Amino acid sequence: MKYLMLAYTNAKAWEELLASWDPTAPMPPEVQAACDFYEQLGKELAETGEFVTTEGLADPSHTKTVRRTDGGVVATDGPYAEVKEVLVSYAILDCASHERVMEIAARVCDAVGDTVEVRPIGSGPGPF
Repeated sequence: MKYLMLAYTNAKAWEELLASWDPTAPMPPEVQAACDFYEQLGKELAETGEFVTTEGLADPSHTKTVRRTDGGVVATDGPYAEVKEVLVSYAILDCASHERVMEIAARVCDAVGDTVEVRPIGSGPGPF
């Protein structure tokens, strides 16, 4: 079954990282460790056949939310007025069991501290 893993991180930490980020300098050790972890995990999941796709997301300041209102469709900035955590990446994995995808999500939480939401991807109407 395919699962969507959504990784969330602290919005304030995200903003501070972007504000102090110098692309010509070496990455801070904690950022390098997270990059190394994700690279290794990606290789492992590709080897097991569980990897489908993953992408990091742009800075949340570029987020727009589109809603239908009584006055028509309206686009607003951001997902929420104020948030503590922001969505920073997603991955689609094809795992044999719910337990396996939860094991992978726990590894991400343990290694980089992100909150990970796991959702089965439905293949049509009815129960999964």
